[in-house]
Amino acid sequence: MQETEERIVDKKKVRIGLVGAGAIMRLSHAPTIRSSDCAELVAVFDADIQRAEVLTSDFGGKPFNNLESMLGLKDLDAVIVATPNKFHEEGVVAAAAHGKHVLCEKPLSVDAAGGRRMVEACNKAGVVLQVGFNQRFWGQVEIAKALIDAGFIGKVHQMRSIYSEKSTAYPASTGYRYDLGLSGGATIIDLTIHRIDLARHLVGDFSGVMAELVHSQLPQVVDDNVFMLTRFESGARGCLAGNRYSPNIGDGTDLYGTEGTIHLASETSSPFASAPLAVYTERAAKDLPDVLREAHYPEAWWESFKGGWITVKPPRRSPYGKQLAAFCDSISMGKPAQITGIDGLRAQEFVQGAYHSMRTGSWVDLPLSDSIPFDIPEYR
Repeated sequence: MQETEERIVDKKKVRIGLVGAGAIMRLSHAPTIRSSDCAELVAVFDADIQRAEVLTSDFGGKPFNNLESMLGLKDLDAVIVATPNKFHEEGVVAAAAHGKHVLCEKPLSVDAAGGRRMVEACNKAGVVLQVGFNQRFWGQVEIAKALIDAGFIGKVHQMRSIYSEKSTAYPASTGYRYDLGLSGGATIIDLTIHRIDLARHLVGDFSGVMAELVHSQLPQVVDDNVFMLTRFESGARGCLAGNRYSPNIGDGTDLYGTEGTIHLASETSSPFASAPLAVYTERAAKDLPDVLREAHYPEAWWESFKGGWITVKPPRRSPYGKQLAAFCDSISMGKPAQITGIDGLRAQEFVQGAYHSMRTGSWVDLPLSDSIPFDIPEYR
């Protein structure tokens, strides 16, 4: 009987409050909580009470326009913070002070100093801090990570990634992304930061960045055209690019190793990114892991793999479900988040390093020195 009761306790849902009631909450976080078996929505905070009320009328929970009042709820275990970037620190630090676990949308903060304070506050309070780099949870990314870690494509010496999306494509309810005072940056901190994290996740820690961030097209004078060269501690090199003006959604990541190549696409398909995952290898069929052996279709059934490209199409499942499940698991098991505050901080340091590179016209070493100031470049 005691064992049965313990299993029931283990399945207790994490009671979550939302800090912010914008588009990402409506499109992703609120419906993911509603469909999950590990969490339930109990409250929504927004400075505009009407926005909170609209979200709770559709997804449940109690609306608040006072953050402290919501965080004071006894039946609240954790929060998801998805306000304009400038207010991430306020929400995370307040939640930690109330002993609430936190899933904070990317970017962690607008600058590295704020990110450090957020990590310290959560560490001091003993609460989980997970950062919302949801692209790590795509099935194709998980497979690629396993292949790289197993040495399947040998030593990775080079990578590249593009992530572009026109400014009107995302159904945001406000324009804060293009107000640098609220966002801390436009393309680099909203789109490219996903690939900054993905590159570090797949290749390892960065050792330097050199950046070219310019304003090319948008009516708002912000970074809408981004290109960055990267160095990794492993000795690998890479380039990351993105823009906010091209009408198509550009998406693709390539990793080049001594024994193979991996191509990834997570958001879209196109003639240039026709598969979510493709792997080039010259290994024999007997040396393929199951995930590749089972994905290969020969020209004739009696033939075996003789080297070349293998296309893998894992089931298309929203990464937000896995992200939420990982968050709940960390809370219930008392273990660190899969994507920690330090992961968010390293991405933040990269962005700040890119800004400094723009000012100096030179490479900036990473991890970022505390002496490097935060100052968004002036675009023209």
